[in-house]
Amino acid sequence: MSLQRGAARSTAWNLLTVLGERSFGFAILVVLLRHVSVQDVGIVALASAISELARMVTAGGAGEQVVASPGDRTVEAGAFWAQMLLALVVTGLLFAIAGPIARYYQASALGWVMRALSLNILLGAFLIVPAARLAQAFRFRALSLMSLGSTMLGGAVALELVFHGYGLAALVVQRMVGIGFYSVAASIAARWHPPRPPRWDALAAALRFNLPMMGAAFVDYLAHTGYVVLVGMRVPVFAVGQFRIAQRLAEVLQELAILPASKVFLPVFVAVRDDQERRYAVASALMDTLAILSLAAAAVSGAVAHPLVVLMFGARWASAAPVFAALSLIVPASTIYAFVKPMLTALRRPGLVSIFAALNAGTIGLAAWFAAPYGLVPLAWALSARGLVVALLLLPALSIGIGQSGWPLLRLMGAPITALVAARLATAAFLHAVAPGIGLLSQLVLGASVAGAVFLLVLMALAPWRLIGMARRLASAFRRSPVLTIAG
Repeated sequence: MSLQRGAARSTAWNLLTVLGERSFGFAILVVLLRHVSVQDVGIVALASAISELARMVTAGGAGEQVVASPGDRTVEAGAFWAQMLLALVVTGLLFAIAGPIARYYQASALGWVMRALSLNILLGAFLIVPAARLAQAFRFRALSLMSLGSTMLGGAVALELVFHGYGLAALVVQRMVGIGFYSVAASIAARWHPPRPPRWDALAAALRFNLPMMGAAFVDYLAHTGYVVLVGMRVPVFAVGQFRIAQRLAEVLQELAILPASKVFLPVFVAVRDDQERRYAVASALMDTLAILSLAAAAVSGAVAHPLVVLMFGARWASAAPVFAALSLIVPASTIYAFVKPMLTALRRPGLVSIFAALNAGTIGLAAWFAAPYGLVPLAWALSARGLVVALLLLPALSIGIGQSGWPLLRLMGAPITALVAARLATAAFLHAVAPGIGLLSQLVLGASVAGAVFLLVLMALAPWRLIGMARRLASAFRRSPVLTIAG
């Protein structure tokens, strides 16, 4: 199978899985949010952010190291045991500090929730290496089905608990069951079991590779979700619950629009890292396609934020709608950043990965800290506005990744961003005129249709050749003899 065809099929499986997972996951979330308090959502949001932050740090670099060293069992053993040792230390630390953290946030239940969710760090240690093996072999269909299974099983258990009156416990157990199932299933599919502890030199090599990547994982998660911890230091836990729903919707938007493709970036860039001309062609084609599709998703979803949120979660969550509308504009910066880590990891530059990840997260942390006291909507706008700064900060990373100036990649964002702005403004004017006379479902359908149509028309007017090129690339990727075209 060709590189392009393998990447395209893997992306398609990733997209189908994310669609399935998010559809089922949101059906569960809709039920749960009608049976739990906003305060409980805030508690779980804080505990999840802290425990997941720790889990991402301990896992940072292990999977990438395995993917970048195909078939090297010594590397696998070193990566697993380095991660396991770190997981034991970090889990113990979280158990110790859970009480003081709960007192700081003035939420007593936060202590036991943190301790329970910290066990996911140990469970995750058994997932990284087998998942990396499967990704290395482009077995994304297996990974996709297992991920879907974990979502369904965790959701089923959560529903059983919430219907018996255990609302807070349902939110906690849902996460633990999901990652436990995923770890076991991935190990079986990859025919992997924990190896013997390796020699010290292999363990030391894993730690040397992982430490910069751990820093990158820390700041990546901080940038993606973990900054809710900073928000929680500046606003009440109740407000954290409201913000977390809008933030979760923004995460799902990025998962649908960016994650399916970005999952295959690392093995793709590893395959072309020794051919600079081909590396540029691949990066250009991927950026062109991803920019158009991801910004189209942001244009439509943000334009209909109010009817979307109220229909899904109920009127008491309506205040999260304008927050999500603003947060959806994070997508352009996220699209650019999606290329940095796989590009530099494929070139075996983990130190640079850590540096650029820190720059990305630093802008988010500053925006969250200084804007949160002014309200959730100003906070969301501040988080999205820092995208322009991020684009300039990431330009050197793109240049290193493709071996030449990264400006051609950044310029590919211009037309889709213009189309996004036009779509959002046109839809806002349309809904302002018709919303008083129609129901929420009609607002959702008509608003999404207007946003999609305006986005497409503006893009066709500005860059019709790019739409044609994208269609040809997507079609050729699934033909028997695909041809890679460079974005123009």
